[in-house]
Amino acid sequence: MNRLSSHVRVTSETVVNVSPPRRGFTLVELLVVIAIIGVLVGLLLPAVQQAREAARRMSCSNNMKQLGLALHNYHATFNRLPYRSGGTNAPWTTNGSNQWRASGFVLMLPQLEQSSLYEQISSPQTFNGIAFNPFGDNTRDSSTYELWATDIPTLLCPSSPELKLIGSVAFGLNHYGFSGGDSAMFITNNSPSSWQNAMNRVRGPFGRRTDRKFRDIYDGLSNTIMMGEITSSVGNRTHLGATARNQGQQVVDSPNTCLLTIDGATREFLPSVTTVSVSRGQRWAGGAVPYTCVNTILPPNSPSCASGGWNAVGQYPVQSRHPGGAHVLLGDGSVQYISESIDTGNLSLPSPDSTNGGQSPYGVWGAMGSMNGSETISVPN
Repeated sequence: MNRLSSHVRVTSETVVNVSPPRRGFTLVELLVVIAIIGVLVGLLLPAVQQAREAARRMSCSNNMKQLGLALHNYHATFNRLPYRSGGTNAPWTTNGSNQWRASGFVLMLPQLEQSSLYEQISSPQTFNGIAFNPFGDNTRDSSTYELWATDIPTLLCPSSPELKLIGSVAFGLNHYGFSGGDSAMFITNNSPSSWQNAMNRVRGPFGRRTDRKFRDIYDGLSNTIMMGEITSSVGNRTHLGATARNQGQQVVDSPNTCLLTIDGATREFLPSVTTVSVSRGQRWAGGAVPYTCVNTILPPNSPSCASGGWNAVGQYPVQSRHPGGAHVLLGDGSVQYISESIDTGNLSLPSPDSTNGGQSPYGVWGAMGSMNGSETISVPN
């Protein structure tokens, strides 16, 4: 009996000391877990991207609000708006002036918290052994005037991928333009004999050597676009931010012909458009229309088409890297996001060429650009 009990105890102890078997993940289970994680990442990534774009879009909108405040402060100081293109002048064959090619952003630098830069620009400078008069000298290579290459944070939209090219290809990058309204023909003019003509006939608030007052905007500040976004084609000449040169007078007389220059699927210029050149938004200090001008004829995010050379008349629509639309600044300082599907009226008609009233043929979009059209519109929210 005692021996049996002892045997039982030994057997019991032996059973207790046996370790349980170990169990790990099978290959199938591991693959299932990886697949689930992949699905979750696939679901979350678009949301993260949308959140990032929403933050960039808000930052871009805030930039435009700062520009609106700067315009109002400038007007309060000088009782007029800055010109889009102007400055100093001298005979064409003489060094010493910027040939009325400086943009309005140069004048607005103090209102954009860039007083130090403005003081440098308004004083004589020497770069690489070349002496420059105040406000630069466009009769020589402007790339040697180093102040023009300064980056202005307020003029840069964070949604634009070309920001990574700052300091290399990009030269004074800019993503905002002054509005010439629904004018295509008189937003600029290179002929000295026609400057006065162009000044009087541009239908938007800004033009070449055109400095208007708020009281000149008869349609009301809250109904008139002052500025809009633009993009650049830096590093990609097929992008809509490039200006298609020498498309002919047809892009002025019939704006819809400009839309025929792009592939609807790729949103890039067709291979047949071989003269694409001049990046938009490339130089904030330059008053040439590709650099600092928009007009309200073609809907947002349409291609740019010029009739002529580097500072030619034509179609310079509001453009952005945001999905489905772009920001505009109204005269009252508010910022609106305008859809690509906004009403543009009849794009087969040429724009009116006078500020003496007359409704825009380009629907709500054209009416928002004209400052004296007397249209009855409801600004889209």
